[in-house]
Amino acid sequence: MKRRITLLHASPAAVAPLMNYYSAAAPELEITNILEDGILRLLAAGNLSAVERRLHNMIAAAVEDYDAELVLMTCSAVPKGMLKALRDEAEVPLLKIDEPMARCAVSAGAHIGVAVTFPPTRETTHRLLQDAAEEAGVQVEISDEVLPLAYRALLAGDLETHDALLLAGIDRLAESGVEAIVLAQVSMARVLLKARERVSVPVLTSLDSSLDAIREILSLEALEVQ
Repeated sequence: MKRRITLLHASPAAVAPLMNYYSAAAPELEITNILEDGILRLLAAGNLSAVERRLHNMIAAAVEDYDAELVLMTCSAVPKGMLKALRDEAEVPLLKIDEPMARCAVSAGAHIGVAVTFPPTRETTHRLLQDAAEEAGVQVEISDEVLPLAYRALLAGDLETHDALLLAGIDRLAESGVEAIVLAQVSMARVLLKARERVSVPVLTSLDSSLDAIREILSLEALEVQ
């Protein structure tokens, strides 16, 4: 029997990379997607109370309507405090997609590069990495490439421009001497293979690490399908 999880999205651009990856890598999961792209506008406007209310309703729908055993939040810009409040209220495990990636990043080196295209994600990713470093008992230095023009191109459907701007930012991070590069949003995973071909340091996304965490929480073995 497949295990049921629900993915909460704040950007349409996150759906395809995750479904392409999970469909191939995790046939043991039955996945339902809930998308509300207005959350990004609320985050950009700083209307956190509305964001929390909307996410609370999405989590309730995942559990009550879709019988989710685990909820995965794919929006990297959700703040730590809000995530804790939502977890305290949730009836099932609530995983934020980039938390396992942060733990991988701090184990890769002390100087971490972060590529961001949606600017509000920068602060939450920094906090996430600092929290992971504190948990691991290490100190990290973080360098950024914030690329809002790439995000605008993505929303406009100009994937070529998005990818070119993002890859150029990844190149600059690698040249700055970082020991690992984090792609802060799921939508950026589309350039992963090209990025890994271009630079010599690890380039991390939340795809594989989040799946490992899901399997651990649900006590699943890889590719276990009944």
